[in-house]
Amino acid sequence: MSDLSVAMPANMAELQALFRAAAGPIRLIAGGTDMLIAGRPLPVGGLLVDISRIADMAFVSADASGICVGGATTVAAIAADLEIRSRLPALAEAAAQCGSIQIRNRATIGGNIANAAPAADLLPVLVAAEARLACIGRDGATCELAICDYSPDRGYLIAEVFLPSGGFFSRSAFVKLGPRRDLSISRLNLALLGEFQDARFGDVRVVAGALGPRPRRLPLAEEALTGNRLERATLRGFLSALADEVDAAIPGRSSQAYKRRAIAGLGLDLVAQAVGLSPREQLFQDAVE
Repeated sequence: MSDLSVAMPANMAELQALFRAAAGPIRLIAGGTDMLIAGRPLPVGGLLVDISRIADMAFVSADASGICVGGATTVAAIAADLEIRSRLPALAEAAAQCGSIQIRNRATIGGNIANAAPAADLLPVLVAAEARLACIGRDGATCELAICDYSPDRGYLIAEVFLPSGGFFSRSAFVKLGPRRDLSISRLNLALLGEFQDARFGDVRVVAGALGPRPRRLPLAEEALTGNRLERATLRGFLSALADEVDAAIPGRSSQAYKRRAIAGLGLDLVAQAVGLSPREQLFQDAVE
């Protein structure tokens, strides 16, 4: 017989009370997509807390300071939200490409972060946007963490994800590469946030997923674009920098040669999306000749 107990708190106060009262291990579930799809067994003991019914954990709110997203907000809601689509379109695009319709309707932003899969689609954009997390610890106390400082083994519940307006840029893009077009787990994904005006890049942030255990900033690729005009030489320098980033991230790995080639096409798609052009434009074709 299992010693597992299940709780479904209705609000944050009930959740924090559960945290303080529980004596054994606590496991959290919201959309439960990984458990459902992978067929993972339920824990054999402790407390399983379903947070999907906590209404004040599923929301998107925006003001001049930025955008706040509840930890139990579904990926589908993020993809459809007008404020996110307007102010951080790369995040809406990443959400729209995350799994199937059924998965997007159940999966949550907090779960995508907490699961910490190397290929998670939302994470590169969140890292590029310098997201901050409002978390609740086992003792019921709250704390705030930069997303790069979050670790799932610390046992925090992600209550809110805050995207500061200072992390937004006039252009943003997200692209991914998988074994097929739909329902695909990324073999590689890229996010770009940057400024682009009069055919010249300003500050740029580029983050890669599935190029290591965690999203990885690509400073060489950023430097290749920052301050430069959109022209063939700039794009060639960008592609060279991307290849160097792969070599630095996964030296000697069996996937190194493949990802060196793959990141070139993905990088051109990323820049084209960011500047509002088609990657089939001659400029992008010339960059790879």
